[in-house]
Amino acid sequence: MTTTASPSTPLSGEDVSRRVLKLIGSLRSNADLTAEHLERHTGLRMQRADSGDGSFGAGAAIDANWSYNLLVSPVLGEPRQQLTFDFARTGDPAAPMTAVCALDFDAYARALKDMGFQDSPTYAEHGRLSYWNFHGPVTLRVFVEGESNDSPEAIGHRCVKTITVE
Repeated sequence: MTTTASPSTPLSGEDVSRRVLKLIGSLRSNADLTAEHLERHTGLRMQRADSGDGSFGAGAAIDANWSYNLLVSPVLGEPRQQLTFDFARTGDPAAPMTAVCALDFDAYARALKDMGFQDSPTYAEHGRLSYWNFHGPVTLRVFVEGESNDSPEAIGHRCVKTITVE
């Protein structure tokens, strides 16, 4: 299930991030997770999945190492949908996140707080950050990853890897 915004011009990581933030800002409830709503607020053509469960989404390559995916699917056993957005490594499995980190976690967090979301981190074992929760009209989980292993600064530069919206 992949589409491109324009056959000749792939979107950059920053373009995709801005579209996802625009989409999140337009959501008033889980009921807004429809193909029509996503198309209107991202400019991406949604495609229905072959699974028959009502899932749909869009995705495309950003460059030789990275792609993005937007997928809306039903939450098992519940009458609501879940949106999953992620940047996926499709080339070098050790590719740095530089291509998809022009809008880093700090930029996302500022934009979400400007939209009225309240944030709180969720920690796992040994105090390791698992993900960030953002609560507003919908609930977001934002998973981050260091930009690269090139230096302590690059490891500490948090990039958005995955967002789930419920």
